[in-house]
Amino acid sequence: MLRRATNCLGVAGLVVAAMSATHAQRVQIPSTPVQTPAPPPTFTTPPNTYSAPGVPPSGSVQVSPPPTFDSYAAPSVSGTTTPPPASVPYNYTPPPSPTGTTFPQQPVAPPGTWQGYPQAAGGYPTTAPQQTGLYPNGLPLEWQQGTYGYQASDGSLVRFQKFLQRIGYEQTWLYSNHGPQDFGVNRTELAATFGVPMFHNIDTPLLITPGFAFNWLEGPIGDPDPPMGEPRGPDLPPRVYDAYLDLSWYPRPTQWFGAELGIRTGVWTDFNAVNSDSVRILGRGLGVVSISPQMDVLIGVVYLDRLRVKLLPAGGVHWRPNPDWDLYLVFPNPKCRRRLQSTGNTEWWWYVSGEYGGGSWTVDRVGLSDRIDYNDIRAVLGLEWETPTMVRGHFEVGYVFDREILFNSGMPPEFKPDDTVMLRAGIDF
Repeated sequence: MLRRATNCLGVAGLVVAAMSATHAQRVQIPSTPVQTPAPPPTFTTPPNTYSAPGVPPSGSVQVSPPPTFDSYAAPSVSGTTTPPPASVPYNYTPPPSPTGTTFPQQPVAPPGTWQGYPQAAGGYPTTAPQQTGLYPNGLPLEWQQGTYGYQASDGSLVRFQKFLQRIGYEQTWLYSNHGPQDFGVNRTELAATFGVPMFHNIDTPLLITPGFAFNWLEGPIGDPDPPMGEPRGPDLPPRVYDAYLDLSWYPRPTQWFGAELGIRTGVWTDFNAVNSDSVRILGRGLGVVSISPQMDVLIGVVYLDRLRVKLLPAGGVHWRPNPDWDLYLVFPNPKCRRRLQSTGNTEWWWYVSGEYGGGSWTVDRVGLSDRIDYNDIRAVLGLEWETPTMVRGHFEVGYVFDREILFNSGMPPEFKPDDTVMLRAGIDF
């Protein structure tokens, strides 16, 4: 048994030894070296030489800012510029924006003006440069350039002239205390102005103004049938009338020269004594030289056709230093006004003015056909308002002095009323 066990152990030892030798032989067999994969070949990207014609190549995308224009509209640029494709290639540089191109500038009116005329705070135009005529019966009926326009179907602006320029009403009252040296007048005047283009120019139309005025007289006190040897008193009829047609034209041949022209004719009478003296012709003519857009110099004459005063020199300066001031310093009817404030769309102005007032009429003085003149000088403080639709109104307080009534018959030669006050109001639309 012992021997069998020993033999078994020996056999086991031989097997183990053989296995160990086999393992040792495997480990010692040299193995093939493992080669690391080489990195992929490196390629150098050639520079992109594409660029727009006439533009040097660039290494980055450079986009020039678009040209800027004024606030009116972007005018078209002469020439053709091809836009870049939808897919912009790498390193593409678009053509530079055109340089040296001059875009037309839109004319810009000075602030506070519209077509050279003062403009209200709300943006609408106020009155045109004041065209104050020179009439013997106070300030004339002012007018506005009635040039309007509308957009035609083709987009053009069609300009036309408003035929009926305005309709006006004015009331004037000179106070009388009914004393022996007092003389009062209550006057109502109605007129309408129509504009007719002259020489196809709608900017300087011929203004045609028919008008009618009622004059109610208070005093003077006088005996129409004095005792034998006594002079006749300065009696007057209770009413006299003005029926007239006025033609006015304000041509402007050049920017620096213009004129104020007008003629008025009609009948001035009480309609009880109508004769050749009842028909009168009044006129005025002034040249206007523009020294600057804000200043005009006027010089000329005015024809009054009264008993004592037939012709008066006229002239002065019309100065508009800014939209708030309008200084018409022209004899014999100067007027200086200033913007007061704006209420909504209504502009308010205050002003001071002067007038050579009065008139001349043929009258029936109870059995005596006569012609009389009434002359005075008026200093006026006024307030006026105007709207964008050219509805205008005014209210005035004045002091009337240097008054006289002249009688063509010489019975009596003249009468000197006392000074008085005047109230006047009117509206135009």
